[in-house]
Amino acid sequence: MKHIRYIGFLFLLVYVYSQKTDTEKVLFIGNSFTFYFNLPLVVESMAEEKGVSLDVYQSTAGGVSLKDHWDGNEKLSTRIILKQQSFSKVVLQDYSTNPVMNSDQSMRYFKKFIDLLSSQGVEIFLYGTWPVPLMDGKSFSGVDPIQEALKPLESKNIRIVPVGTAFRLFQKEYPNISLFTSDMKHPSPVGVYLAACVFLKTLTGLSPEGLYRRFDRKDESGKKIFLGMIETGAAKKCQDIVSKMDIK
Repeated sequence: MKHIRYIGFLFLLVYVYSQKTDTEKVLFIGNSFTFYFNLPLVVESMAEEKGVSLDVYQSTAGGVSLKDHWDGNEKLSTRIILKQQSFSKVVLQDYSTNPVMNSDQSMRYFKKFIDLLSSQGVEIFLYGTWPVPLMDGKSFSGVDPIQEALKPLESKNIRIVPVGTAFRLFQKEYPNISLFTSDMKHPSPVGVYLAACVFLKTLTGLSPEGLYRRFDRKDESGKKIFLGMIETGAAKKCQDIVSKMDIK
């Protein structure tokens, strides 16, 4: 009987360990386009609803660039975090206009982070954002200029997260639903939900169809915190747009 109990205990240990190792640790590096309305944790919650375990962290500060992350400006400790912790996947987001309006610097610091992460065997994802008012009236390459600017960085282990494409498709289909806050730059709750659907599909390969319209969790005191919520109809529209996108 003791022998049977011992074997059962070993099976339990193996099961618990396998559950832990199935969890992928993800780091989002960026600014307010990344942290607005808790985007990283919404992605984590969406993955959990789909049965995928992502342990999502972020290194963010308002208005910063990848250069700021690299240099440790604004009290950022991104490189220290990458040195001290291991991540399966890392998302890189530069300042909103840098890929097209400050491209030399943008490419330089994308490549610095890519070299660092590649040496650690990390899957790299480039956050392809949307055009902002500062870009109005200027000519850029491609229908989705931010993503077009990031294309030279793509490779087998480096993928673009086409949020800008999803925004363009959604705005064309549903022009009366705003994806932005009043500054017409930062994502609204609907914009964040749409972006999170794109991240879910890119990071996990899973369709966002059937996801709930809101997500919550508890703080250290056990009090409920809502990460974000949108109406059921808007959630379905976001899911439909992303499910039809050819995201590889």
